[in-house]
Amino acid sequence: MFKLREINKDKELLNQVADLYQQVWAQEDLSIKERVTRHAGYADYRGFVAISNQGEIAGYAYGYSSLPGQYYHGLLSEALNPEEEQTWLTDCFEFVELGVLPAFRNQGLAKELVNHLLDGAGHKTAVLTTQLDNDSARGLYETLGWRVIKQPFYPNENGQPYVIMGKQLR
Repeated sequence: MFKLREINKDKELLNQVADLYQQVWAQEDLSIKERVTRHAGYADYRGFVAISNQGEIAGYAYGYSSLPGQYYHGLLSEALNPEEEQTWLTDCFEFVELGVLPAFRNQGLAKELVNHLLDGAGHKTAVLTTQLDNDSARGLYETLGWRVIKQPFYPNENGQPYVIMGKQLR
């Protein structure tokens, strides 16, 4: 039903991912295009879009190696104790974004994107964060073998609690 296409550094696809991000999260974020493009240059970047039979980009997922010096890696390192940091952030794939348009949800697309993204990641572990109260995302990740590492986690000043989840990949 959906064709998965690798994003690589395709400027047009990166712009479409940024536009889709804003649609999925119902927010206008002028920095998202720059952030999506910058992330595509990170070590071991992997990203995919799902294209519907009608040619519409229905969803996306991407991530990269989580390395010292990266903004979010620093936040995760501060939130975890030394043992957790060693276990989860050494040889780690950071699963950064997943988004599926509402019209394409509940069709297995998110699961397909997550699995496809992680299948070739080549890391020992993967980590992600999601909103603490995002029951649908947490449920999806738990059915795919992710587990809670830390909650609550506060990645920014807005005070919204998140959860850090991890998955052993090998």
